[in-house]
Amino acid sequence: MRGTKRKAAPNTAAVSVATISDVPNPIVCDILSRLPLNSIFTCKRVSKAWRDLILDPHFERLHLSRSPLSLFFFRNASCNGLILLSNRSLFDDSRVIVCNPLRAQHFILPKPHKIVTFFGFGFGHSPATDQYKVLSFYKHTPNTSILGFDIYTIGIDDNWRSIGFPGQPTTVFTSQLVFLNGAFHWIGFENENSWFICYFDIKKEQFGSFPLPSHIGIDFPYLGVVDNWLYIQEDYSLDVQKLWVMKDYGDLSSWTLEWVIEGARLGTATPLKMLKDGTLLMMFNKWFSISSVKSFTKITLALYNPQTRVLKKIKHCGNSLWGASVVDVPRFFSPMDALKLQC
Repeated sequence: MRGTKRKAAPNTAAVSVATISDVPNPIVCDILSRLPLNSIFTCKRVSKAWRDLILDPHFERLHLSRSPLSLFFFRNASCNGLILLSNRSLFDDSRVIVCNPLRAQHFILPKPHKIVTFFGFGFGHSPATDQYKVLSFYKHTPNTSILGFDIYTIGIDDNWRSIGFPGQPTTVFTSQLVFLNGAFHWIGFENENSWFICYFDIKKEQFGSFPLPSHIGIDFPYLGVVDNWLYIQEDYSLDVQKLWVMKDYGDLSSWTLEWVIEGARLGTATPLKMLKDGTLLMMFNKWFSISSVKSFTKITLALYNPQTRVLKKIKHCGNSLWGASVVDVPRFFSPMDALKLQC
């Protein structure tokens, strides 16, 4: 009929509405891994699925590749986002704790064997066995020149295992061991003209040593690690501090004078991290004595340009911090989870 208008039939088809749960996990993982830490903690509480995704080792590896560096100030050792802490008490209340500060997890190790005098710790991981080990070194008497060692494998051992006195050269006084290439390292000497870098392979649980080059000064050498290089600080002069680097691990001919820091007078230099632009992030410790019973250590952070040999101070909080430091990246997946530890 003319003039009659036909009405359109209503669309009764269901409208598909997409939700965040429909987004594939790889895309969600990629998005979340780009967020800052505070936002990731919030996202972890959105759902069980997101929580499991964030705690997955794959997410951790992706987040690590995009995360900025963090600087921890602490007393003893760090490994893969875990930190080893101890009170080094000579009494019965000694405690050794491994913690993940990001996850607020901690695991208390058995008490160390009763120690009469000075002792310290090292903390490392063996990729070959995927085991985390703590090495304790000590002296039974103040006058002994031979070190004793105990070892504890996290998640495996019920108590510390004594390795005894292996007869390595005595150590230079230090409260921590340097970990690199699957081994703990420290400086030892037999006499004033015979200095060594001693090491302990944590996979084989074997000791060894190699000599310091004769061209490196031995007034008071300090051993450390920066960017997977062993380095030796030649002396503690505040006017000129020379840092030698072993460019090829195990090759005694590869020691290179990498950094010469002149006239800083900020304290003892500790390199922390070589940045992408070639500058070196450094920490300086300077000890001050207020009285016969009061003293403190001032910490200064600075960037060092090897080309111009110019230091630029970095502002930070906590001028009187005391202890060691490490450049690290926070980790969401905790080895404590894999080890099934009761934290």
